[in-house]
Amino acid sequence: MYLRHLAEEWNQPDFIKQWHFRGWLCGYAIAELVMLVFSEGILTAIKGAAKAGKLSEILAKFPKVAELAQQAKTLGGDKVERLRIALKTSQPLLVARQWAGNVLRIPAEILQDLSVEAIERLKQLPRWARDRFSELNHGAMRRVLGCASPCLVNLQEVERYLKNLAADAVAGAKRLTTADEVINALPTDLLDTTKIRSVLAREKTGLMDFIKKADITDLDLAKLRDFITRDLSSNEQESKNVFTRYLNALVPSKTGPNINKFNELLLNQKGPSISSSKGQMFENFVKLYDRDFTNLQKATFKRPGYKETRTADFFNPDTGELWDCKYQPSAKLDQEKMNNYKAIIDSKMADDTGAVARSASYLFPTQEIAINNYAELKKRGFKVFFIEPSNDTIMKIELP
Repeated sequence: MYLRHLAEEWNQPDFIKQWHFRGWLCGYAIAELVMLVFSEGILTAIKGAAKAGKLSEILAKFPKVAELAQQAKTLGGDKVERLRIALKTSQPLLVARQWAGNVLRIPAEILQDLSVEAIERLKQLPRWARDRFSELNHGAMRRVLGCASPCLVNLQEVERYLKNLAADAVAGAKRLTTADEVINALPTDLLDTTKIRSVLAREKTGLMDFIKKADITDLDLAKLRDFITRDLSSNEQESKNVFTRYLNALVPSKTGPNINKFNELLLNQKGPSISSSKGQMFENFVKLYDRDFTNLQKATFKRPGYKETRTADFFNPDTGELWDCKYQPSAKLDQEKMNNYKAIIDSKMADDTGAVARSASYLFPTQEIAINNYAELKKRGFKVFFIEPSNDTIMKIELP
């Protein structure tokens, strides 16, 4: 993911932004090298003529850096000490900005307005909020972070913005009841709505019926513009993907933490478009309203005996517990997936970060669905949970 982000920033079409990023990255690399030159451990690091010679060969390929290193040799005493102090002072900012660029995908032109303290506040965002923030376009990032110069970064406001995609009850909000009304509420200057319109128009997909049932308004779709990171006006498939991804996040925001309301809206909803989205909507619901899941993310494990991998909906690297969220009232569970999970646990497989899987749990939206799947899961040693409402949040109940 980070390499893809680096490539996108390095090759972005905007000429000014492209070279701004390249300059920032090169400056960061040079700063790291200078830190090495002036760190107290440098003599140990380059002991011996062979190592010094190798360093010289590398530096020779970068004339400006070599010139800097050569000039550095003439410095001494107070000059070196002042430079060392300055570099040590700047190091935390470089590290913090590297984290913000990698994890939150914040571009260089915004990073320069972020202080170490502001980035440390952003590190407190729950995992789901970090992921959602990274999907924003750069203009939306700047606005949400309160960037004039420097960025204010009110953490509560940032999280509130990311969580509350649905518009508050606002006079004048128009409930969407036709495909044309939905299309007119979208940022058509950035999206190719051909496929979106096609899916909305076909009754059997169930999408338009669902939008009406969910009471989605034009203002609910207003924030979609913030999640479009490039012009998609000539890409109908990616436009549809962005719309679907936003809708999957919008619905849990609109229902709030009321699992009964969420189930009433989704459980018996028919149509392939909605059926394929129910699982992702349920995952988003759980991430928003169950504190145990707010900082968890997907994890990928190699399947024992196979080249393919298996991805868990959530994984807790501290406990080794992987979670699968199932939102299917009648369909049988995937036997192969259950067997894969058991093999992964029995063989103590690790995910791509090295964390070992030790147990598996399945989470269902109702007690009835959990009971229907209890026997299949328990015989493999898995835990079974369902959700019940609990004031302004939700509560997981384990079937013994």
